Amino acid sequence: MENEYDIQELNIQPQAGVIGVFSRLNYKPWYAIAEFVDNSTQSFYSHQKELADAGIGEVVVIINYDSENDILTIEDTAFGMEIEDFSRAVRIDSPPQKKDGRNEFGMGLKTAASWFGNIWSVRSTQLGSTNEYFTEINIPELRKNNVNIVSIKRTHTDTFAHGTTIIIRDVTKKIGSPRTKNKIVDLLKSMYRRDLNNGLVRIFYDGDALYYDEYDCLSFRNRTWRKELDFSFEFDKTTHHVVGFVGILANGGFGRAGFALFRRNRVVVGGEDFNYKPDEIFGQAQSTIAHKLFGELDLDDFPINQAKDGFVWDDGLEETFIKELKAQIKEYIDIAKITNKDREKEEATSQAISDNVQNKVQETINHISTTSAEKSPTIFNIPSCDSSKGTQTDLDFYKEYQTEQNNLPEEIDDKVRTYTIPMDAANRCVINVRWTKGNSAIWIKVDSAENGSSANIQLNINHPFFKPFSEKEDFKLVLEKFAIAFALAEIRAKNNANAEGMISPISFRTYINNFLRELTDEN
Repeated sequence: MENEYDIQELNIQPQAGVIGVFSRLNYKPWYAIAEFVDNSTQSFYSHQKELADAGIGEVVVIINYDSENDILTIEDTAFGMEIEDFSRAVRIDSPPQKKDGRNEFGMGLKTAASWFGNIWSVRSTQLGSTNEYFTEINIPELRKNNVNIVSIKRTHTDTFAHGTTIIIRDVTKKIGSPRTKNKIVDLLKSMYRRDLNNGLVRIFYDGDALYYDEYDCLSFRNRTWRKELDFSFEFDKTTHHVVGFVGILANGGFGRAGFALFRRNRVVVGGEDFNYKPDEIFGQAQSTIAHKLFGELDLDDFPINQAKDGFVWDDGLEETFIKELKAQIKEYIDIAKITNKDREKEEATSQAISDNVQNKVQETINHISTTSAEKSPTIFNIPSCDSSKGTQTDLDFYKEYQTEQNNLPEEIDDKVRTYTIPMDAANRCVINVRWTKGNSAIWIKVDSAENGSSANIQLNINHPFFKPFSEKEDFKLVLEKFAIAFALAEIRAKNNANAEGMISPISFRTYINNFLRELTDEN
């Protein structure tokens, strides 16, 4: 037995000819389908509490295209609509009361459905209501009769029913080819990646569940290349806030690289082969940057066009945004410039060079251990410095140098070379050496134990003086020996400093000279 029903008429405002114009809008199929998904997901998020109270913790959106009969169906399990919202969804000139959601213009359902086909219908019931509403828009019939009145049918249903179903018949934008279907699926996965990955939204296309796999970031120079972004800038007396992240792709590719631009947690510009790549940052398509740099940026403060497939920023806002963004990610642009070949060469040689340097330095230290240590009880024996030779200026300079060392920004290599060096017949000093790639003007950092039993050395091979030679193994060998001599001389000098911590320059020079003599290969 059929449920009882009644019918009411609704003036959808414009003449049918105006609705027919929607078919000529510059939509892409994935953005048109996204209009329906926007409505479904926003209905869920806006009424998440009511749905949760009824034991409903997710929304399901089902999209099916029957290519044989030219029928597109979009069905959801969201909150659904009562008559006021239902009428607003169908009527053309009727924006939503709240404009802070994904359906801010209130035009998506009408424009997308009319773009896709000649006949479309909406059926919806709100959670907790006993009313189900249905209407059909037949554009050719409305145009033929020159009317703008449609009928809304109300039937009775169970209170636990909820959701909306849209059926588009006589589809004029064919989307049945495998190529078009694959593109729609890929871009919907990208567009709603955050919804799909937060566990609250499930989307099915022709029976297949959509999933989005996050891209892995590059591990290089002992760090993972991903950086969180959060900055603001002023344009036309308005503050524009940008949050998100930038990264370097572990597995580069032109289609994967670029920025996905979000608004209200939904991609506006982006997706594989459709990501945002301004020339000012990415350069030409064949550049390494255009294959490696990627990220996600939320632009909630930026104006959007009605199709929600782009931003309205041709007045200079885009140029300002690019300038501000480029300043924030300069380091990542520089890393993205490094070719795979150069990066692989650096990674392949760094460990081998490190091992070879350690072996050669160790050979020299072994020579010290078996020869010089036996010649005298103390290899390095220099008298304490005379405090009268020091000045307050020297002390201030020393303190300033120590402060600079403590503030040294570093990118530390995880390859540690450890050497045990005899200071005299009874004492040994353990030296740990690491190379760093920093931008500081400080070339060496030495942290030594108070008793002189150990020291950690960090060598900045990106120092402007060393950088031209830093990839040469022979130079690294010389630098490492010199740094060890420097650190040992500093330890010895500290042990013989006066009460104010002053060290005689001639004493330090003598210490380092003796250490360098012992660290030569000719001994």
